[in-house]
Amino acid sequence: MKIRSIFCISLLLVCGGVSEGSAQDRDRNVSFQFKEISLRAALDSLMRLYSRPIMYFDKDIKGADVSITCTDCIFEEALSKLLSGTRVGWKEIGNQVILYERKDEIQPTSSTISGTVRDSLTGDPIIGVNVMLYDSADQVTVVRWCPTNQFGFFSLRNVVPGKYTLVVRAVAFRPVVSSITVRTDVLVEHNIRMEQNEISLQEVTVEAQRTALSAAEGLSRGIFIRSTPSDQNQYLLDGARVYNPSHYGGVLSTFNGDALNEVHVKIGGVPPYYGGRIGSILDISLREGMLERFSGSVGTGSLSSQLTLVGPLTSTTSIMVSGRRGYPDVLLPHLQRDGTPSTQISSELIGKLTHRLSGSDVLSLTGYFNGDSYSNEVNGDGKRLTNHLSWGNATASLRWIGVASSSLFLQACAVYTRYDFTADHNLIGDALLWPSANFSSNYGIEDAIIRAHAEHYYDQAHTARGGVELIHHRMSGEIGEFSSQIADLSLRGFSSWELSVYLQDQWRVLPGVSAELGARATNFIGNEGTFSGVDPRFSLLVSVDENLRLYLALTSINQFVHPYRNSGLFIFYPTIFWYPSTEKMRPSTSLQLSIGIEKNLGEGDYTMSAEPYYRITRNLHEFGFDTKDAQTRNLSDVILLGTGKVYGAELSLRKRTGKLSGWLTYNLSWATHRFAELNEGKPYAPRLSRRHEVQMTLWYALDATWMFGALCVLASNQSPSFTRKIARSERADPQTLGSIEFVDLNGGRLPGFQRLELRVHYRFSLGNYPLQLSLRLLNGYGLLDPYVWELREDQDVRLRWKATLDEPRLFPIYPTLGLVVKF
Repeated sequence: MKIRSIFCISLLLVCGGVSEGSAQDRDRNVSFQFKEISLRAALDSLMRLYSRPIMYFDKDIKGADVSITCTDCIFEEALSKLLSGTRVGWKEIGNQVILYERKDEIQPTSSTISGTVRDSLTGDPIIGVNVMLYDSADQVTVVRWCPTNQFGFFSLRNVVPGKYTLVVRAVAFRPVVSSITVRTDVLVEHNIRMEQNEISLQEVTVEAQRTALSAAEGLSRGIFIRSTPSDQNQYLLDGARVYNPSHYGGVLSTFNGDALNEVHVKIGGVPPYYGGRIGSILDISLREGMLERFSGSVGTGSLSSQLTLVGPLTSTTSIMVSGRRGYPDVLLPHLQRDGTPSTQISSELIGKLTHRLSGSDVLSLTGYFNGDSYSNEVNGDGKRLTNHLSWGNATASLRWIGVASSSLFLQACAVYTRYDFTADHNLIGDALLWPSANFSSNYGIEDAIIRAHAEHYYDQAHTARGGVELIHHRMSGEIGEFSSQIADLSLRGFSSWELSVYLQDQWRVLPGVSAELGARATNFIGNEGTFSGVDPRFSLLVSVDENLRLYLALTSINQFVHPYRNSGLFIFYPTIFWYPSTEKMRPSTSLQLSIGIEKNLGEGDYTMSAEPYYRITRNLHEFGFDTKDAQTRNLSDVILLGTGKVYGAELSLRKRTGKLSGWLTYNLSWATHRFAELNEGKPYAPRLSRRHEVQMTLWYALDATWMFGALCVLASNQSPSFTRKIARSERADPQTLGSIEFVDLNGGRLPGFQRLELRVHYRFSLGNYPLQLSLRLLNGYGLLDPYVWELREDQDVRLRWKATLDEPRLFPIYPTLGLVVKF
């Protein structure tokens, strides 16, 4: 048998049309059809058609019959189709093709197509782009599909040799269609540059697209998402946590839009990559900068001035620098309702240095610094109270990303972030009746973070993601009772470690059905306790067709660091501080379920969606006791642990193309808190809750010169549901209760919120430079000082002042101007 096999191979080398032939013959495309013929006869025909020698043993092909049809096929494609379904594999050595018997399960020889998708104008990666691989024969059958990750990387595994059509589509970009030929065991690296459509996107705000950060929903409450205040959301800027991102007043977007690349909002279905906040995730990436030329913009106006520069430093290194100075108080001397005008100052600096290493490796260094301040003075009855608040963020992030192989993507980063604030109050009065006093509070939190992340595109059905994150928290501060109006807080060099490990499998269950299954495990080690938690995550997406999608998500989150927003000046955003979990102040745990449907209408011009949701939070934190006859205590001594529930539905309609574009969202929610010590243990509506919220943004492009826009946000808070005022000292002797004045610190409500903004943009050119002149018409939101300060006489120092929010009104509206030049 051995001699016969060797003879067969030798015979193939000298006869049967196995001459090497020309390279042109070997690479030509051939059409043919075999119907129920022996595999040996089919192989002989291939050798004659393509002039390629094929070596095999008789025993490996004996008894096999095949039927195939090939239209305009190259040799590798024809041979792969011929051997598909048999136990025969093949490999190429030099110019020889050798067949062998496969011992494992039958799989056709395949290859991988991978690469990155970037903006052709800016060079920045495009996130979430759909990369589709179609069979070239019919242009309909989807062979492989993959969305780009947060760095624009994609990988299509196990592609059988042949000819295909690669189609890449993204909103606001022109589709890219490429013809790709896949050969055996040859990795295909296909990097794509997409050209922007002529769609003019202005400074995007969170209420317009859910894709940016403008504190457009109220100075006191920041960015609300489904009745969750902004301090429960997590903000990431190029991987660095930003604890308090909003500028005072909210008329300035949180970050200069010219510096941003992408902003992703994760409301439901939060992947295990994120953790530590029971609210939503806002993940922002910065521009990387171009290597071809320098560009930028400079602008000035009645609210702020800004400068952005983007360009190359060397042939492999680019830089992006953006600075902005806000002065929203310029109009205040004219618009102040009464009293002494307050002073507001805002500044911001963002920088990113990007270096392209060899291959696909990229090293980047990002820095962000911002600072805000607010000063106010109130007078009455010979007394004066001056208030000065200041706060700021600083982050630095060093990140490396690389492609270890065509199917393995890696990321590692080291991050430092810090947030701090100070609050100074000077009370000046009569030396005898109202002695002068100074009260101050200060706070700082800083994190040092090391994070490693990997993505393995295992096959066409599974993409595995995993990583580890280590955070070192340091907190320090002295919060006075005058600031909190409840109790003080002292954190002296508090230090804790937070270690998280996460895994996720993105599973394409069926064509049109994909699921994400994963979990995040965290261990928190602090000065006053060690805690652990496991957060399972699950989401399911069903694409019924290209216009109808159904989705479901279940998210569990443990929170070990908590924001304080309960009384005093801390009711009013943005002066917030965070405190750690201890044996008394236990970690909070949240479980959220959301179910949604999304439908495209009018050839995809319109998208409608509806999403009911339900969230329950255990160990919810609250503080409360009477303000009379109470001993001075630390906040940890007056902590209350309870349960919170939020449920409702969000309806939205958006239009992204055409002269008229915009977004309309209506959110209906019910929120309740339950604490044994409050409201007789009955549920009540929390202070920071919204029953109805309507957000609308419209843009109309009249032509290439004129554009008109409108923004409107209307929100109402839930009605008070306390049956009576609360005092923890009711547990004292009943005979003394008649002399106690009860003050409800937990039942007060903030007013509803209203915002209206109209915009007109006029574009023109001055020489070779494009310019844009903008007119913004704003209601008093962010321009008028919303604080209403009041001095009161009281023996309790915590009650000598009171600050409330004056509800903003839609009218009148005030004009502001701005001019931007791009170069």
